[in-house]
Amino acid sequence: MIGEFLRYLTTYAPERVRKFGYLKRLIALEFRAKRCADAWSAHQRRCKSFIVKAAELTAKQDLCVVIGSGLLLEVPLSALSERFGRVILVDIFHMPQVRREVKRYFNVKLLTGDVTGVFAAMKEHRPPGPNIPAPPARIPNIKDADLIVSCNCLTQLAQPFTEYFEETRGFSDLDSDKVAYHVMENHAKALANDAAGVSVLITDHERFAMQGDKVVSRTDLLKALRLPPSPMMGHNEEWEWFIAPHPEEHPSHDYVHTMVGRIFKHGMEEPGKEGEANAEPLPPELEAELAAEKGDPLADVNPTQSLAEKAKTI
Repeated sequence: MIGEFLRYLTTYAPERVRKFGYLKRLIALEFRAKRCADAWSAHQRRCKSFIVKAAELTAKQDLCVVIGSGLLLEVPLSALSERFGRVILVDIFHMPQVRREVKRYFNVKLLTGDVTGVFAAMKEHRPPGPNIPAPPARIPNIKDADLIVSCNCLTQLAQPFTEYFEETRGFSDLDSDKVAYHVMENHAKALANDAAGVSVLITDHERFAMQGDKVVSRTDLLKALRLPPSPMMGHNEEWEWFIAPHPEEHPSHDYVHTMVGRIFKHGMEEPGKEGEANAEPLPPELEAELAAEKGDPLADVNPTQSLAEKAKTI
């Protein structure tokens, strides 16, 4: 805890990154990743392997965009840099160690911005609420990227906002769940329906508290959202992430997240028409940041019985 506190004090970050808890979450993730390196290794390998498999399906390899690049724990950055002409890593904040790592690759750029559109809606005094739907997703280059990857961020997108709304607007748990549902729905539908090339959705969808082999509790992380169906059924995968072995979060309970990886392969544009009818500009603030190349603007085991099956007994 002391190490995390000192890192928080000594890491430069814009005010909104601190105010909405992004910096605190990234530092906590960094320290937990070190403590749980062995438990997380299989999950990280599955993510990287799945992204590389999706990259092999792309017809062109000019541009790859990774949403939720985080600490690069699940991103096969070297493989993407070698395969694509340009790689853009998108997140609300990029930690110093990520910036140092990216400098090793001439064709990898960092883009700082909010892909939910909620910050923009708040600035325009129309924040989402239980009866006001969340704004459309703002995924950069969605119409011209050959590969877009949403990397294990779906269930985290709304949390900073809902926690803030609970404090400032008196949101109930149900209110927060409604906003989270809409944010996740918009993000998933954009990947499934709006992308022009190959899009990838990697997300956790259920959380299990385990005591030995017994399921103690089960939480739906998607708030009852049903992910868009993928026509690439043969390429989709599911696995389990041993996210918090005891006593990381509980003296005797282990926590496991069930993961899903889905690939959406979209029809390619007709020859000679690339970028004409379907071209969609970046949001102004993201376009300006990218053009200036600025920093901050402000063991793969298939169990014989799945956790879902075990959960039926609780």
